[in-house]
Amino acid sequence: MEFHLIDLPLPQIGFRRFISSWLLRDTARDKTYIVDPGPPSTWPVLREAVVGRGNDRVDAVLLTHVHLDHAGASGYVVREFGAPVTAPEKGIPHLLDPSALWEGSKKTLGETALLYGEPLPVPPEMIFREDALPKKFSAVDTPGHAAHHQCFLYDGDGALTLFAGEAAGVYLEGEAPFPYLRPATPPRFFPDVTLASLDRLLSLGCSRICYGHFGAAEGAREMLSYAKEQLLFWKDIVLGLLRRGTAPENEERFFQELLDRDPFLAAWPRMDADIQERERMFLGNSIRGFLGAFAGGQ
Repeated sequence: MEFHLIDLPLPQIGFRRFISSWLLRDTARDKTYIVDPGPPSTWPVLREAVVGRGNDRVDAVLLTHVHLDHAGASGYVVREFGAPVTAPEKGIPHLLDPSALWEGSKKTLGETALLYGEPLPVPPEMIFREDALPKKFSAVDTPGHAAHHQCFLYDGDGALTLFAGEAAGVYLEGEAPFPYLRPATPPRFFPDVTLASLDRLLSLGCSRICYGHFGAAEGAREMLSYAKEQLLFWKDIVLGLLRRGTAPENEERFFQELLDRDPFLAAWPRMDADIQERERMFLGNSIRGFLGAFAGGQ
């Protein structure tokens, strides 16, 4: 199986090396699969990759969750290539009729939702269930980042590969002094649910992890352990500041403490300015998730 990471940049500061899709090419069987096709507005980029690397075909679309930046282009893949789509059961209604998801995304994300673009519906006959996944693929339920989140496993080529979506946070390969990792914990964040999902993934013995944002790493168990450690570390930092009287509204104080003390954020000050600006925005969102979860229980 060939694994192709497709960068799906947007015309917004820092929105490069961030949103991506995985194109999987089984040349022996002449099959092409897409894990998370990305937002509607970047569909031309993914379509070009399908033509160039996927032998102009898509045999299945596998969705970790139905947020616009992961699943928004699903209807376009169906329309263009006749590809069936699988998604977590709770997310399927939003594929069939994306109007509520679109309106909710505009309210929550504002201009970013407009950058992503409005999704097309997926016809009901193009939805397939987990028991019809392509050969050597399986799904595992991993709520946390979204209540309906799932991951996919590919058991082939002598290794078990995990397509993690955002169950293990956001990872940026190639940063210095070592790769960057942050929680993907927007409000509402349920810590115990997220940690249980990570424990479930840790028990599977995966060799390689492919992230929704952005890249891949060998040593999946180590990376999953890092993600768990980071969640617990952030909990300690946030609770400590709250108990010392820091107001939840003082987000900058929480940010500075985490930036000073979390080794997985060490790359942030050295990032390109545009990516740093993007990550500051999303770090704030993750911090707000923690504050929502813990500010009332200090």
